[in-house]
This record gives sequence, structure tokens and C-alpha cells, in this order.
Amino acid sequence: MVIALLCLPFLDASSPDALRLFLGVAIPAAGVHLFLLSWFFLCVTQSVENGFLSILLSWALAGLVRGFLEFLDGWAMQLAVSLFFVCALWGLSLLWGKRVDDDLPMIANKLRNAKVAYVHALRSLWKCALYCGVFAFLGGIVRSLMLQMDAMTYVNYASIFGGFVSALVLATVWRFRTIRYSVNFLFRSMFPFLVMALCALPFTDMGSWVAIAVAFYAVYSFMSLSLQMLCAQTSYDYGVNPVFCLSFQMVVALCMQGLGYLLGNAVNAPFLSNAQPVAFIAIVSLAVLALVLYFTRGLSISQEEDGRIIEFLSLSRGSMELKEISGKAVGDVEHGACAVEDDRAGGAGPSPWQKGVKYADKLSMRCELIGEKFYLSRREVEIMRLVVQGFTIAAIAEELFISENTVKTHMRRLYAKLDIHKKQQLFSLVNSYVD
Repeated sequence: MVIALLCLPFLDASSPDALRLFLGVAIPAAGVHLFLLSWFFLCVTQSVENGFLSILLSWALAGLVRGFLEFLDGWAMQLAVSLFFVCALWGLSLLWGKRVDDDLPMIANKLRNAKVAYVHALRSLWKCALYCGVFAFLGGIVRSLMLQMDAMTYVNYASIFGGFVSALVLATVWRFRTIRYSVNFLFRSMFPFLVMALCALPFTDMGSWVAIAVAFYAVYSFMSLSLQMLCAQTSYDYGVNPVFCLSFQMVVALCMQGLGYLLGNAVNAPFLSNAQPVAFIAIVSLAVLALVLYFTRGLSISQEEDGRIIEFLSLSRGSMELKEISGKAVGDVEHGACAVEDDRAGGAGPSPWQKGVKYADKLSMRCELIGEKFYLSRREVEIMRLVVQGFTIAAIAEELFISENTVKTHMRRLYAKLDIHKKQQLFSLVNSYVD
């Protein structure tokens, strides 16, 4: 990236097209995406809270830097500032990389040794990646149209503002309360508005296109941030390399955005000389939206899972104390067994304040209530329930399609949140828990 930036001042209209494309587009684009992957890897290879916070802060700082570059006058000044930030971030990445623990499951679990975990991580991610790919496809169309209208400045500012505000809002709310949402739900909620906007596109004037593009890109930034958080969540839950998850999302987004950009250029295509180009773009875009919804909902609605939920467990939680639990705090997470009171038939149902909530059994209800009180993630609640049911670490790994090392990592985090040290204490807590 540094070499490409230093060579840019020497490229002019007389330079070969191949050289300008290579130094001006290919090298910077490849460098940016490789840096994003490296930075994302460094952010995620921490604790869950620190990883999420690093990603949000990175988005906020990136918004500030992009906004600062937009305000700079002069190409030479922008180039100098860009070189400074590239070198500074490169040095920071080298220093940060020395702190990465190579024994973390997401690093230690190689693809060849943990194929099942990687496959199921991909299965929980592909629908959400495709939903965000729809926004990338429409974003490519928007960029193409705005370039032809010489209105890209508005789109750039909308993208900067959307990412900056989304990161700040999530970080602020997360400070005081738990946030849970899914990319699937966001897409299905916005689907009717996307359809109506595309249907209205042929009947609106040029000024309205700019307003629609600005609103769309602000939402697109939030979707992109959400999908990055989902990639991090998937990496933690399945113990897979975060670069694998983000690379898949980036490939889908780049391919879809490229297709959208080509479609946006269709307004100048000769075969549309007797038709309304914007109407053609709207019809093709509607077809893409319909196909994505059909492949993700119509064909695979009964498949494994609809995508994992993004969880920001409240940072305001303080030290929580448990009631007296029988048993001595000795032993490890590998051994120990105890009968558990399951009460699958009958038993107390949900409390009155939880009307409408359905549980498979009393054990599930208790685990869910403990999870809410002690700020456990969905994966930690799943593992707690399986442990109390008598599953061994190997059996849990097989049940959840993850490695045994990943199970142990989740159990250590679970025990730390509950302030316990052995299975006997966990059994006692779940069996005697009353909310």
C-alpha cells in the first residue's frame, strides 16, 4: 500500500492503463482488505467484551479519519495524511500482534482438524452474509448512479455518518443494558421499504435519488457493522478463525457490489436505447431481492439454524454474589458427575411476568433464568444445560459441532461468571435456583 501510494503522484493520463489500474486500484484495494482482515483478527483474539469494544471503536475512529480526509484540500495533503495513518496502523498492528495467545481455540483449531466446526459456522453465517450482500448489490447500483450524477460526496458522507453513529450508539447503549438482535430480523424488517423504494425509483426525479441514496448508505453502514459483529460472535461461539468468517462475508459483499455496479452502468447500454434504463435497473433489483429471500427462506426454512444472534451483554453488570452452594470449590471441569432434577413432565411453569415464554422443560427454564441474571451468552446457556444434563466435554463438542478445546474455553468463562469451580456447584445452583 505504501509503495502504491508513493507511486500515485507519478501516474498521469499518459501512463499505460494497465499500470494505472494496477497501482491505482488493484494494489490499494488488496492492501486495504488485507489490513482489514488483519485488524479484525487482532480485535477478535481478545475477550468477548474487549473484542466487541475494539471493533466498535475502530468503526468510530475510521469514521473520524474518513471525515477528516474529506475536509482536506489538495490531493498531496490527502496522500501525506493517508501515508501517515497507514504507517501508524501498521506499526500498531505489529505491536498488538505480539500479545495474541496462540492457544486460543479460534487460532489453534485449524480448518483441516476442525472441519465440522467450520462447516457449521458457515451454515450459521451464510444467510446473513447474503442479506448484507443485497445491501452491497444495491450499494453498487447507488454508487454507479451517483457517479454519473456527480453526487458521490453525499454518499461518502452518509457512509461515514452511518458507521460513526452506529458504533457510538451501540457502544453507549451496551454500557447500560444488554442488546440482542439478528441480521435476519433487520433484513426482513427493511425488506418492504427496499421494495417500495425500488418500485418508486422510475417515477422519482434526480433530486429524490440523492436523498434515497444518502438514507440507504447510512443503513448499509449499520448492516455492515452488524455483520462484522456477527462474524466475531460466530468465531467466539464455534472457535473458528475470525479471518475465515470475515473473508467469506467480504467475498460475498464484493461480488454482489460488483454486480450492482455493472447493473448501474446499464443506463448507458445500447440495448436499452428504446427502454427506460432506471425501470430496467429497478426490475432487476427487485428480482435479486426476491431470489435472495426465496433461497434463504423458501428453500431452507427447515434447515439447521437461521443465524446466530448478536449479543452485547451489558457492561454495567457488577460483581454478583451467589447463594451458598454446597460442595467444596475443588476439582476441574473435566470430571465429576451428579444426578440432575429435570422434571420434564409437569413442574412449575414460567413465572407470571414471563407469560408467553415457552420452555421445553423446567431445566431449560432454570438455565434461561440463570443466564439472564448472570449475563450469560446463548452459547454459555447451551453448554450449561448440556453439562447439567450429564453430557461430557466430548459429548458437548459433538452435540454443538465444536472442538473440545472450544467447549473448555466456554466452560471456563461460564464458571468465572457464576463464581464456581466445579460441576457439583453448577448442579447445585441449577437444581436449587428460584427466581
